[in-house]
Amino acid sequence: MNRIIHIFIVILLIFCLSCAEKEGGARFFWQVSPEKQLFDSAEQKYHEKAYNKALPLFQNYLSQFPDTALAPAALLKIGWISVHLEHYEKAISVFNRVQTIYPESPYAREAGIGKLGVFYKTGKYQQVTIYAGNVLAQPLAREQRIRVDLIVGDSYLAIKSTMEAYSFYLSAFQAAKANEKNKVISRLKTAVSLMTAPDLSNELVKLEGRPPGGYLMYQLGIHYMEDGFIGDAVTTFSSFLKNYPHHENVDQAKKFIADLESSVLTDRHLIGCLLPMTGKYEKFGHQALEGIEFALARFSRQRGVSSIRILVKDTASDPLIAQQGLSELAASNVSAVIGPIATAEYTSIQAQALRIPMVTLTQKSGITEAGDYIFRNFLTPRMQIKALVDYAAKTLEAKKFAILYPNESYGDVYMNLFWDEVMASGGKVVGIEAYDPEKTDFADPIKKLVGLYYAIPEDLVEEPSLTPLVYIESEFPDAQNMEPDVSDILMNYDTGNWQDELVESIRVSQLVAARKIEEEEGPEPIIDFDAVFIPDSPNKAGLIIPQLVYYDVNDVVLLGTNLWHSDKLIDMAKYHIQGAILPEGFFEQSTTEHVHQFVAGFKNTYGNTPGFIEAVSYDTAWILFGLVSRPDICFRAQLKRELLTMAPFEGVTGKTFFDLNGEAVKDIYLLNVSGRRFKEIMKKVPGNQVEQ
Repeated sequence: MNRIIHIFIVILLIFCLSCAEKEGGARFFWQVSPEKQLFDSAEQKYHEKAYNKALPLFQNYLSQFPDTALAPAALLKIGWISVHLEHYEKAISVFNRVQTIYPESPYAREAGIGKLGVFYKTGKYQQVTIYAGNVLAQPLAREQRIRVDLIVGDSYLAIKSTMEAYSFYLSAFQAAKANEKNKVISRLKTAVSLMTAPDLSNELVKLEGRPPGGYLMYQLGIHYMEDGFIGDAVTTFSSFLKNYPHHENVDQAKKFIADLESSVLTDRHLIGCLLPMTGKYEKFGHQALEGIEFALARFSRQRGVSSIRILVKDTASDPLIAQQGLSELAASNVSAVIGPIATAEYTSIQAQALRIPMVTLTQKSGITEAGDYIFRNFLTPRMQIKALVDYAAKTLEAKKFAILYPNESYGDVYMNLFWDEVMASGGKVVGIEAYDPEKTDFADPIKKLVGLYYAIPEDLVEEPSLTPLVYIESEFPDAQNMEPDVSDILMNYDTGNWQDELVESIRVSQLVAARKIEEEEGPEPIIDFDAVFIPDSPNKAGLIIPQLVYYDVNDVVLLGTNLWHSDKLIDMAKYHIQGAILPEGFFEQSTTEHVHQFVAGFKNTYGNTPGFIEAVSYDTAWILFGLVSRPDICFRAQLKRELLTMAPFEGVTGKTFFDLNGEAVKDIYLLNVSGRRFKEIMKKVPGNQVEQ
């Protein structure tokens, strides 16, 4: 039966073929057209890389079939063959024709990629980077985008623009499928090997652990190792092993760590101190050293650690000597440096280059900008203003503020910071006046502040009252002879009972008031602010505040800086200064137990009460002693990272930690004047706790 069927099929085929011939060569339904045969033949030679044979076939196709659907593909292939044959001018001409004749087609986009390839092969790398913008603006397929990224990346690498090359290689790597990544990774590794350590660090942060982060972290470790920063290298390689345990470079990283650890020279228990023990600022240097020595004695006794030592180098308040001292500390392999105080701007860049963590004790701005190894633990102007405005705005609910400041650098800095902070808190600065810091009479700026300086237009002046002035002469026996001079109320008592002085102050104020009644009645002052900020010394503030009262600036909150923390201010301003508020970095009379113990112990050791310099040096030393005594911290790089990530330290200068820029974030003290004393303000802290 099967045999019969087979015979039937053969007869049927013969019949069909004979019919086709009788009908004048009519095509059978599966027969391939000559057009398709020619194109397929050309394609086959192209894929066999027989370009000299493929080229005439494609040219023949275009001459015979110029308007078919495959014509643009044939023209594009002629362009690519020209590239392979290194006929670059011909290739550019063909690619231009494709873009001109078929501008909206996928072939035009492919021609654009072809032109990029020609520019690269002919060494026109800048032209690649410029023209790539046109190509990338088109809707490319994923495979096309990868090809473009690689060509552009290669061009940037050729002109030594490493970061741009890395960026395009990274784009190609992220777009590639798993089986495509190998053709990208070799180029990416080349770019990574040429990147600087800061660039590697920045890109690692952006990748957030995603591939190809392993290559970047490994290369960062190599950079540190080659530059001699052993601690940084070991820390980086250790992080690499932890985050990329299956990476191809794991074994080599382990070997690097073993080799580096065997060559470590840093004495992690030795802390350097760079302080002005002689020269203009020697007083502060000795105060700082006392704080550090006291911290070392207490830390060693409480923790039972005897291996920690300090090495002191005198800066002599001189930048060049300070730099030499830092070099000597580095040669002694200290793990960190405390200081300097007055020469920090000259040594911070040097310490960063040496990769030595340095905790400076200075107010000078921009210190921590030198790099991630530079820290600052000090009371800064910004810190003071933030605490002051925050308390005035949130606790006292002050909305409007005035500023009366000395026209000099100190006053300018604090005025601008205060103004910015008030605006940030939602408040408003309604008055601001500067004064000459050399003068002692502040009538003009105060009058301007309260609207009494400029004359009122005549048409707005009221007719003088005809009501006679009445005096009770028995109460004011000297009123007729009083001169309306501001000096009448600037009382400078050196001795005397507080209550007697208060009575005398009131008597003088009454006499001045009587004299004012005697004069023609003038305009009332405009006191439209809730608080006034005066950033000046106690000597100047002590002169200004009574004059404010003279011009009826009463019932407003007085705000100052830490310079106000002086008994002299109270002696000069008396009851006019009552309730004034100021920030401070350390308050020796705080009732906090650890502050009380610190003050008592310090006085017992040195015979004097510690101030802010001693206290902040004590805290700084204690922080470093605590870190270097930990067995898991062996390198400067680890110490630096621990400083940046440490939990708030409860010190005698308040809670302290460091932000990502190395600046101390401190919970500083706020004081107010009560009677003849400064008292710590009770303030609320997070967690609804109350801190004193």
